[in-house]
Amino acid sequence: MTRVFLGRVYLGLGANIGNRAANLRLALRWLEGPCRVTAVSSLYRSEAAVLEGQPPGPDYYNAACEAETDLSPAELLRFLKEIEHAIGRRPAARWAPRPIDIDILLYADQVVDTPALDIPHPRMVERNFVLVPLAELASDVEHPTLHRTIGDLAEEADFAGLQHLSGPGWATGGDEVEPDDALT
Repeated sequence: MTRVFLGRVYLGLGANIGNRAANLRLALRWLEGPCRVTAVSSLYRSEAAVLEGQPPGPDYYNAACEAETDLSPAELLRFLKEIEHAIGRRPAARWAPRPIDIDILLYADQVVDTPALDIPHPRMVERNFVLVPLAELASDVEHPTLHRTIGDLAEEADFAGLQHLSGPGWATGGDEVEPDDALT
């Protein structure tokens, strides 16, 4: 049977506990099936966002991927939550450390506004750790509500606290990721 992909999606991936790079690689592998990953960004390190007055959390490793899927946005969200759970994410306070976080950033040119899901991701333009990796893959893609390209939005990003760790080869183990990866 031939699969019919419904749309091109862009996902943001992050992890700040456990073996961060390995958790991200595992998530990318588990996407295959209902999704076909077509590109992966470089790997970045970013400072963890915390609530005011809270101690800083472990740094995140962040990346983005482009994929095709035959799932609807709601089905894709459920599938991503299953992957997060399988990798060890459990319900926790907002901005709590997590072994994996997968967000739907864009789904074709769709705008989704439901209690469970917002597409495009409502805070992606405020986050350098989302925009910079996403711009590697989708520089010419237009944000469906702002009507500006991802590349233009990324040029305005504040790069404070964002460090490039590795080229896209990290996703297949081809590029080395610094040795402290397994220590946090």
